[in-house]
Amino acid sequence: MSDHVPSALFIFSEEGKSYVDTIEKNPYGTKITSIFFDTLQNNETEYLKDCQHVVVCGPLAVIKEVVRQGITYQFSVGFIPLPTQISLISCYGLPKDSEAILSLALRNNPKDIDIVFCNETLVFFKAVIGRIPLVDNQDKKNKINFLRNFLKRLASLQLLPFTITTQGTKQDRLSTAACGMIISKIPEGNFTSSLTGNKSSLSDGMLTMIMVAPFSIVNYLRLILKILIRPKSISVPDSIGLIRTSQITVQSPRELTAHVDGESDVKIPVNFRIIPKALKINHGRKNAYEEKPGNSDQEIFITKSMPAGKELTKACDKRVPFFAYASEERFNDLFVALRNDARLDVSYFVLMFLSTVLATVGLYMNSASVIIGAMLLAPLMAPIISLAMGLLRTDKIMFRKSLIKIFLGIILALLTGAFLAFISPYQPLTSEMQGRLNPTVLDLIVAVSAGIAGAYTKSYKEILQSLAGVAIAVALVPPLATAGIGIGRLDPIFFSQAFLLFLTNLIGIVLSATFTFRVLGFSPAVRGKRGLLVIALFLIAVSIPLLISFQSIAAKFAFEKGWKLERFMVNGKYLIVQNADLKRIRGNQILTVEILARDQINRSDLNEFKRKVKKNFPNDLIIRAKITYIP
Repeated sequence: MSDHVPSALFIFSEEGKSYVDTIEKNPYGTKITSIFFDTLQNNETEYLKDCQHVVVCGPLAVIKEVVRQGITYQFSVGFIPLPTQISLISCYGLPKDSEAILSLALRNNPKDIDIVFCNETLVFFKAVIGRIPLVDNQDKKNKINFLRNFLKRLASLQLLPFTITTQGTKQDRLSTAACGMIISKIPEGNFTSSLTGNKSSLSDGMLTMIMVAPFSIVNYLRLILKILIRPKSISVPDSIGLIRTSQITVQSPRELTAHVDGESDVKIPVNFRIIPKALKINHGRKNAYEEKPGNSDQEIFITKSMPAGKELTKACDKRVPFFAYASEERFNDLFVALRNDARLDVSYFVLMFLSTVLATVGLYMNSASVIIGAMLLAPLMAPIISLAMGLLRTDKIMFRKSLIKIFLGIILALLTGAFLAFISPYQPLTSEMQGRLNPTVLDLIVAVSAGIAGAYTKSYKEILQSLAGVAIAVALVPPLATAGIGIGRLDPIFFSQAFLLFLTNLIGIVLSATFTFRVLGFSPAVRGKRGLLVIALFLIAVSIPLLISFQSIAAKFAFEKGWKLERFMVNGKYLIVQNADLKRIRGNQILTVEILARDQINRSDLNEFKRKVKKNFPNDLIIRAKITYIP
């Protein structure tokens, strides 16, 4: 038996005229009868009644009509695709080489394929209902128009109500909402094939429906990015529904259409049905599932991520928000945990007391490791995160309980630190203390980052253990302990500087955690706007001294750097300033300098040196000099 058919009918349109000579002179010995498509329409029975094999070349409408005739007259079909028919080449695995295309079209081993109908319209590739930006955009040649169209469609994205009924082996009815859906026989492209893993066949008796119901624009963009980055993944992401069955009916109270193969529009309600093994064609698809017969075990129903119940009522006919809205039903565990974090209990006071004791001792010992232990032990982060959620959702009970818990924790920490400082006979000013006496805008950045991280880690159980790292990063208790030491020393400047750092952390965390919860979708809007405004005003007020402090530190750094290797002529002797360190302690400016000298320096020389240095300072300055003699 020959590998190619002995004879075939070549049906072509105006676009396929150039292929006539090549096909008629094929090297496989196949006798070709060529006929123009318009001529065939008037003499259909005469040409097709006894025909065994047809090769077709033309637009999709011509190909579809030949396929319809193939179902009626039971002849097999081969394709000669036009260069622009990318979908035809992709879906049916047609080769790119012209000789290979001709050989495949004339093969004598056609394979059975299923045919899909949308009502009475033949679906060759896919049907799209609604909007799925970046997936269903048609104008992909013009990149500017494509991008403009995508952004426009994305901005107007909304969820539409649908009722989906399946009539396969498993009959089911689903009322849901989606921005759009794709119904296809053979998944094509990253979007659909990544969800099915290409585990579909041209003859498995199944069609695939993919429903897209994003909770937000951000969620939709994340979905598209995930599919583009991981096109081989077969897991179904959130906000996606997947059904594989033999027959599906789609209804909607809205006036919608099914856009079939980018050409035809069919008004809803529509019924998608499979005619199993309706036609034999020569195709080049090669996968392990090609010969697998259809059976009920292949049916798939993954719809748990689709809106239903109360969520369906909230979502229908509304524009998809930029940020998601997470219902309390969906995230009940998180809200329960946050309410528990806002409640007062004995363990909170015990841990608050012990962490403050550890922090105070660590500050006196100048021990970073002891202070880190206090950070890990401190329970302040939990009620602060609860406060942010209560503020966002205007949950008055959660907000009030969190605020009281934080306030009592602050009072306990200040009193503990003050008591330990008051009874301590040893009153040093360690570097760990000094590090908490000059807060800057950089500390605010740390607090904002920690608030984002705290809200994010609290939202996801799988990364909840990272909350300890967040507590270390932001360091809430050590500044409180330092402020308490300032009270014990009766030093208002010491107290105010340390407490300013704590307020910076507190306000930065609350504000950033609130907006992080909003971005993650735990409220449809920022409800507690008045409370947020008050916190924002506090943040602005706190930022002013932080910015001034930062500028002062920057100026100090520039000053110290500028003094390095500065030379002074004092009483005929050269003095070289190797290092300079400028500090403000209890309202006094103290300049510590290291001086290199070759000649012996006496008190008169030092007094002259101090006089020259003080010319650069408008206020009183205390100078401490360390002299090193060099040969």
